[in-house]
Amino acid sequence: MAGRRYGTLDGLRGVAALAVVFGHLFWPFNIFLAHTYLAVDLFFLMSGFVLAATYEQRLVAGWGPGRFALVRLKRLWPLYALGLAVGLGFYIAVRIIKPSDNFLFPAMPVASVAAMGLLFLPQWMRFGGGAAFPLNPACWSLSVEFFGNLAYAAVARSLSNRTLMFVIAVGAAGVAVAAFKSGDLDVGAGIRETVFAYMRFAFSFPCGVLLYRLHRDGKLPRLGAPSWLVLVGVALTFSSLTQPGPFYDTLVAIAIYPLLLIAAVSREPAGRAATVFAWCGAISYPLYVLHQPAANFIIMVVPPGLLRLALVLCMPPLFIGLAALAVRWFDRPLQAWLAVAPKQVSLAS
Repeated sequence: MAGRRYGTLDGLRGVAALAVVFGHLFWPFNIFLAHTYLAVDLFFLMSGFVLAATYEQRLVAGWGPGRFALVRLKRLWPLYALGLAVGLGFYIAVRIIKPSDNFLFPAMPVASVAAMGLLFLPQWMRFGGGAAFPLNPACWSLSVEFFGNLAYAAVARSLSNRTLMFVIAVGAAGVAVAAFKSGDLDVGAGIRETVFAYMRFAFSFPCGVLLYRLHRDGKLPRLGAPSWLVLVGVALTFSSLTQPGPFYDTLVAIAIYPLLLIAAVSREPAGRAATVFAWCGAISYPLYVLHQPAANFIIMVVPPGLLRLALVLCMPPLFIGLAALAVRWFDRPLQAWLAVAPKQVSLAS
């Protein structure tokens, strides 16, 4: 089962990444998609499932955290670093166009922020707030993902289902605390919200790992919903049918998303739909990690009005196209090269 590809999860990744794009482009006037920040909880959940499916057997067999970290770095870092470079370029442009504007500007020297960012480390400030990764705010979830993955790798050999359930229960309480203390789950991107960021991860990622184990052992119920209906269900959780609030966000993160994941792995797309879903999964990561600097640039430089609306409406297809180009001409060739150099580490994922 480790070599299996989960097509519906690919589709979910694509829908979630596109929702995040719309959420950032229409900020702060997002009247149709009020809950796109919940995509991060879904990403963490799917990551736990897929990483357990791909690597847990190897970790139990003797892979150390160092080897696992190298494999994850090879997979995540190239596009992550490209996203930071894009963010640095837009930061310089904004500094030239609007030198008096301090929206998302680093509180530390920009060289230090860039260097720390390349190591998945947020900028550090003793006082005040601000974005944890001001050059590319989307990097906060990838930082949490990377260090959370390392923690999982360190304990995977001895991590029983009973321990996982305890961690999940504590994590669910943490999600509720984060949501009710902040008013919703739109937390984690700020430097003073790092604890909340890891609270969100502490439920969703272990829950994904446990769901994979139950799926592997044939203990998950099979929900016969068509793949397209699962995608519609996820899209509805991002919509403005319900106003943002702590109860709704907690319910979605700890109950609805796990149910949708169970439905997603119960039935796979076939034929042309499988190809489309796989493509959506392939562009989801570059779409997520590359879009926000440009979205922030539009918000900071272009005043509200018809011009901004026109630009915003043009951006999603442009971002999708650029993500597809990044996969074809940047990430895939680089991943192919990294897969054989050094040869002792496999990148099968």
